[in-house]
Amino acid sequence: MRVLFCILSLFVAFNLCGKEINVTYPRDPFNLQLIVMRKKGLLKKEFAKDGIKIKFHDITNGLKQAKAVAAGKIDICAGINTTSIIIAAGQNIKLQMIRAVCNSTGVLALMTTNPNIKSIKDLKGKTIAGPSGATLHQLLLEALFKNKMTIKDVNYIPMSTPQTYKAMFAKKVDVGLLTTTEILQAKNEGARVLTTAKGLMRAKLVVAVSESFAKNHPDWVKRYIKVQDEAMAFIKNHKREALELAAKDLSISYQDAEWLYDNTKLINTLDIDDIKSLIKDIDFLYQQKLIPRKVHILTKGAGIQIAFKNFVRSQISLCAVSCE
Repeated sequence: MRVLFCILSLFVAFNLCGKEINVTYPRDPFNLQLIVMRKKGLLKKEFAKDGIKIKFHDITNGLKQAKAVAAGKIDICAGINTTSIIIAAGQNIKLQMIRAVCNSTGVLALMTTNPNIKSIKDLKGKTIAGPSGATLHQLLLEALFKNKMTIKDVNYIPMSTPQTYKAMFAKKVDVGLLTTTEILQAKNEGARVLTTAKGLMRAKLVVAVSESFAKNHPDWVKRYIKVQDEAMAFIKNHKREALELAAKDLSISYQDAEWLYDNTKLINTLDIDDIKSLIKDIDFLYQQKLIPRKVHILTKGAGIQIAFKNFVRSQISLCAVSCE
């Protein structure tokens, strides 16, 4: 019996040591909670007591995060825009939102170095670069739509934001879709903002997992949420230290980190206006043919409602959200 107990103990210990949670580490658009969670070791500390390792992956693009989840390489998308979640759903990749991160409307922009481009109306026939299948892509479509144009009226080239920044200053493109650090750098280099997302769309960054992960590991989901709450509390009580961590991590000045903070609304849950905007986003992306059908991403919490026992309808927890 004693030998059997030792064998079982070794088996359990081996199993625990082999557990690993793969988490994306997108710092744009200004994912301050995640920076604090990683740099202060909060997430690692929470799971280390059970022998569970946290492995971070530098994947920023929303669709790439979603596809990495579908491929079984990523467990938690720690910062994915809801535009990408909608487009992924259109490709039969269903993600479960478990927490909100921020409303990033103020740190998304169309920028240019071309002196002849004064407004969105001047974009007809111009070359525009930016991430495909993400919030910035939707921003371009919304700006064009408001000015009675479509993507067919411009030459759109999909690129990552760092590539877009370089292409714009190399005069290879007329306009760039930029966010956070690239906006700051572009302004310093003399680029002008044609429009931000303000007044065009409500940008939303969230944390998401696969439905199977939510069902199989509700306790892990709950603990991740707990750690993000701890990070939010740290930011509230130690704002300067949090922004210093962000400035170092993003290789920007403290003043720039403060500007990003002031123009990014950090949140933990989506409110009623966010939910309404999600429905509008689905309709718009369907009209723009970025999804083949109208998808449903507001589903009940796949067994993880335990993470939120109390919530009010004006501040709907992502884990308990419904279409009611």
